Amino acid sequence: MPAEKIPMTTVTSSNIHAIGYDASRMTLAVHFRNGAIWHYPGAWQALYDGFARAESIGKFFNTHIKGKFTGAEKMTGTCPACGDIGWIGDTCADCGCQRYVRDERDGRTAYERPRQGSEV
Repeated sequence: MPAEKIPMTTVTSSNIHAIGYDASRMTLAVHFRNGAIWHYPGAWQALYDGFARAESIGKFFNTHIKGKFTGAEKMTGTCPACGDIGWIGDTCADCGCQRYVRDERDGRTAYERPRQGSEV
């Protein structure tokens, strides 16, 4: 079953495509330009408001969000049949025969795994 999606607003940033906030769940959503979507539970409305108004979205993220939420969860994964990237639990938009899943081998999806020949 797919997790609940949070509506997002496009932002101007070289690394972040859009951000959103669900006040009822106190969850911040960040959609990165590489396609990955992360949810950060336990975020206060004031944090989201500051993020949305920040002069530099990337700098604000690196200073106030990155590494600060132990419950952060990546919401996108890969299709086991074709390798397409999409929302975990949704039916693959590319081949339509599988659902997007987390990579269970190392707990990370394809975007997070190091490329062959690179170091971790």
